[in-house]
Amino acid sequence: TSDKKEQKALVEKCENDVKQMFDREIKNMTISQGKILIKLIDRYTGHTGYEMVKEMKGGISAFFYQGVAKIFGHNLKSTYNPKEDFEIENIIHEFEKSRPRPTM
Repeated sequence: TSDKKEQKALVEKCENDVKQMFDREIKNMTISQGKILIKLIDRYTGHTGYEMVKEMKGGISAFFYQGVAKIFGHNLKSTYNPKEDFEIENIIHEFEKSRPRPTM
């Protein structure tokens, strides 16, 4: 259907935009930084990286990306738990205190 084609085109455009914006930074991440990024995605979206890839690119792609992530010591199914990830949570709270939130 037309809606599916439009959605696919939009996802591809967004994906390309994100790749252009963050390509160098993501490629140069350490394993620890990658693990934190995966957890932050879950914290801010409520969805694991795996769920997001599955929704946008399909189950086969999600399975493939999960396999690649595992090779590099990551798990796209990682979830964020403020009690277990208290160090990240503390950093976020300190950062938020130092930066005023924009008003809408």
